[in-house]
Amino acid sequence: MGLLVEGEALPPEELTKSLNFIREHGITQFLCTWNRVKDIKDDELRFGDEIECGIFVVDYNNKTVKIALRGAELRQHLIEKEHLFAHESEGCTWHPEFGAWMIESTPSKPYTNYVCDLLRVERNMALRRRRLFAMLAENEIAPTVTCFPLLGVGDFIYNS
Repeated sequence: MGLLVEGEALPPEELTKSLNFIREHGITQFLCTWNRVKDIKDDELRFGDEIECGIFVVDYNNKTVKIALRGAELRQHLIEKEHLFAHESEGCTWHPEFGAWMIESTPSKPYTNYVCDLLRVERNMALRRRRLFAMLAENEIAPTVTCFPLLGVGDFIYNS
């Protein structure tokens, strides 16, 4: 898991040229991180989770499901709305995901090694789902999926 930022994918030819660089720097980054943290003792455990959702449009009349390329738009609205809830103890952070039809959410604060934080996990997951569902159009759904089985098959993108 790493930080995903918005950008454009490299064409396969360019990516192939960069593979050795990516491998070498990935190993170098891992070793640098390992050397930096290997001697840390009694550090407080902090953890989080992520929910990845696909945004789909359901056409009940034609019995079809298509991807909706609204991930960036929804994410922007959710980020703006999140400022309204900044005073609350639980919050959400919204991130880009691999496809324009996807959105990812994480808790705004990490969980710690206290038992009470175990109770926060499910509550925060439910909060993120509610906030996302409140932004969807009537014919949209957002299941927790990482792929779309019909991706690339026929007419699979919803055009509004």
